[in-house]
Amino acid sequence: MHGLFREQALDARRQRWLGRIRLPVSRMGTAMAALAVVAISALAALLCFGQYTRSEPAYGQLQPRGGLMALSAPAAGTLLRSHVGEGERVRRGQILAEISAELDSPALRGGVGAAVNAELAAQRARLLADRDALAQSAARAAAQWRERIVAAQRRIDLAEAQLALREQRAAQARALSAQVQPLRGGKLLSDVQWQQYEAARIEAQARVQDARRERLDAGRELAEARAALAEQPQRDEQQRHRIERDLADIAQDDARNEGRRRIAVRAPADGRALALAATPGQSVAAGQRLLSLAPQGAPMQAELWVSDRVLGSIVPGTPVAMRYAGFPYQHYGVQRGTVIAIARGALSAEEIRARTGLPATEPAWRVLVALERQRIGARGLSAQMRVDAELQLERRRLYEYLLAPLRPEGGDAPMRTAGATP
Repeated sequence: MHGLFREQALDARRQRWLGRIRLPVSRMGTAMAALAVVAISALAALLCFGQYTRSEPAYGQLQPRGGLMALSAPAAGTLLRSHVGEGERVRRGQILAEISAELDSPALRGGVGAAVNAELAAQRARLLADRDALAQSAARAAAQWRERIVAAQRRIDLAEAQLALREQRAAQARALSAQVQPLRGGKLLSDVQWQQYEAARIEAQARVQDARRERLDAGRELAEARAALAEQPQRDEQQRHRIERDLADIAQDDARNEGRRRIAVRAPADGRALALAATPGQSVAAGQRLLSLAPQGAPMQAELWVSDRVLGSIVPGTPVAMRYAGFPYQHYGVQRGTVIAIARGALSAEEIRARTGLPATEPAWRVLVALERQRIGARGLSAQMRVDAELQLERRRLYEYLLAPLRPEGGDAPMRTAGATP
């Protein structure tokens, strides 16, 4: 009979009188189990659907689109006056400031430029007097040459008349000598008389030659007077040109002297004057910034500087969170923007400091950001306001970060721009 049952079953029947074993169950067990299931589900959902955005800090300042034009002093000197005020509109070519580079000398009892200007003025006055005198002397010289031409013409007329008379006398002397020559052979004419006739003929011929020479001299004098009268305008013009060249040289020296004494700073384009950095009477160095010129009506944008470690993660459209120094984020909140341009090359720390005045310590790349809003409350944004920004570089699922070390390619999961749709 006993072989039909296992020993364990028989022992259990014999010990039943001791009672059954019951395990106590806590009242919170079910609730805690349900809570654990919910927590695990929430964690799984967080890992599957949760996202993390990696950001990198950047610094910069606000600039109008097109940038600020910094107008510097072209030379060292003293700022005489400023013709514009803060925020005033200016036109291209308008004089914005005047700088005096005048040097004083105790020996000259005044400025060196003033002494040079006085000497140039005296030279100009002398040249102008010479030019006026040249016109008068040219008229007198022309009148004198005309008088000489008239006199030479009269001499020619007299010489021709005298030549005609002398030729007539010479012909008569030759005829008389020919007539008395036969008398010499008949001894009717002595040798002394013959010599007297020949001497008269020779003298008459000599006087003809003198008349011809005088006629030639008068003609040469007439030709010289006419040539001189014809060349007189050219000589006068040459002297006038020489005086004009001297006057032009004096004008150039005067312009250079005035340029050294007083220098005008003009607006290269239309815009609005900002950040006046010097006051009248102040000494300025060559290259020192006097003021900045902002394009008229240009919207503000942020000019940020980023390091090379994040340059590969930035693309146009990358969102940016910004905090303006003039508008504390505790009160005004964080401002938004979008990257619109990225520089192709970096600037050194010295170049960044010279360009912006920001305390740069390493080379950086320039990134331009379009602003979501141009006004904060009732106030507009100002140029060169300091900006602290965070570039939202990439967005990943949380599970992608957890599984990144297990990827064979080194854990680089596909990145998505923070502003893109996942």
